[in-house]
Amino acid sequence: MKWYLAQMISGPDTAANLAAVQRHLIEAQRQGCDAVQLPEMFARFGTSKNADIADFEADFNGPVGAPLRDWARQYRLWIVAGTVPVRVAGEERPRARLHVLDADGELRAQYDKIHLFDATVGDAQGRYRESDYYQPGETDAKTVDTPWGRWGLSVCYDLRFPELYRRLRADGADTLLAPSAFTFTTGQAHWELLCRARAVENGCYLVAANQGGQHDAKRHSWGHSLMADPWGEVVQLGEGETGLCVETDMARLAEVRRNLPSWDNRRF
Repeated sequence: MKWYLAQMISGPDTAANLAAVQRHLIEAQRQGCDAVQLPEMFARFGTSKNADIADFEADFNGPVGAPLRDWARQYRLWIVAGTVPVRVAGEERPRARLHVLDADGELRAQYDKIHLFDATVGDAQGRYRESDYYQPGETDAKTVDTPWGRWGLSVCYDLRFPELYRRLRADGADTLLAPSAFTFTTGQAHWELLCRARAVENGCYLVAANQGGQHDAKRHSWGHSLMADPWGEVVQLGEGETGLCVETDMARLAEVRRNLPSWDNRRF
């Protein structure tokens, strides 16, 4: 199948971000792709003022979900929609939710980001505290069956927790999805390393669209959206607002798993 990775530099203006999404979808259709992955926080980045999204996206039919459903149908594309804030009844903070739409605009799966980025980074932002703004998701591995195999769902900081990806592989995942907003500093040091490791150790493809540039005076994301195959070979972008078309091949996946059966050789 053919993936299109939509690398964005999202800001606080949701209308402008959605216009950029539509440009990516048009390009993906032009290139004959089957699915598009949008990065984490594609619809709004750099602000904690999310009530006008979070309060209306419980069914992904609000100001972000409704146009994406329409575009999935219009362009005949599956869409992995990074994350948007979604309010859950009884919780003080919204969850950061990934949605998977099929080419009929139907919601096929959703995943609430489990691991929230609370860390001190040596950049202009300095300290990050996602848990101040978001509620973590339940500790359940989420997969979705598609015409191109089973996808395992994750987001950004999840990449640092290999036990999640072991669960996804145990649940039959062939392709691991990791829409992200890695900082420039952590991305430069660890992005490709983590993506390749999760792919190789599980014998899966890993497909990861990342935010990719300077968002404001303090926030700079790494970009380098990529696909890592189960042998660890990587195709990736640099920085900037751009896109990448890549292919996953289930025959290649089966060959690597057959020749290097590390999953079957586990002792723990």
